[in-house]
Amino acid sequence: MRALVAALCLLVMMLAPARAQDPGPLQTLLQTHREAIVANSRRAVEPALAEIAKSDAPGLAAVLERWEARDLWYRPADGLFFFATPQGDALALTDIDTGAPAGLAAKTEVEAIRPNSGIRGLIAAALVRFRLTDPATQGAALDAIARGPAPEHLDLLRAALAAGAAAPRLARLERLLTIRFDPDAQARIAAIDSLAGDLGVDARAALNPLVATTLRAAPGSRPPAGEN
Repeated sequence: MRALVAALCLLVMMLAPARAQDPGPLQTLLQTHREAIVANSRRAVEPALAEIAKSDAPGLAAVLERWEARDLWYRPADGLFFFATPQGDALALTDIDTGAPAGLAAKTEVEAIRPNSGIRGLIAAALVRFRLTDPATQGAALDAIARGPAPEHLDLLRAALAAGAAAPRLARLERLLTIRFDPDAQARIAAIDSLAGDLGVDARAALNPLVATTLRAAPGSRPPAGEN
């Protein structure tokens, strides 16, 4: 009898309509790009994610992390997104804005958003700006940038420095990317000057292409004796 009562209670909770609430900023943000997120194709997700990543909505980093981890869920009946954890034969839903319980759902009522490796890479890139300012994740973010530097990373590094993330490695990487990507010649020259006497492998990797370009521009030229 107790088992029957428990099963009936679970069924009532699953079938009872959720109390209507105004969506929070994160839910509203995802709803704006719902079709692209649910389509789960890189072509659709890439421009949507670029817009999502510009938001300053509190908790956005956590949503992106759960999305990257394939732990973002969608309920087709009302189009809402949730986090979810297994609870018996059902799923316990969590509000993505408040973290509050949002009821139970049968596993047939919600769908997991399962991004492929390409989309997960895009999400990881969007997370870099959050991870750069978090001491616990900054090292991994800098490693990711160093492995595959891109022009857009320069703005992220500068934003992190402006926000007070003054780790020496972060500042150094900003100088290296300035040399490589900044269109302002004076900014590049200042960055090159800042590496005077630096024998690091990464510094040489940033400067060697400039030397090669100079030699190609002046075939047969050699630096004056005693100068590098």
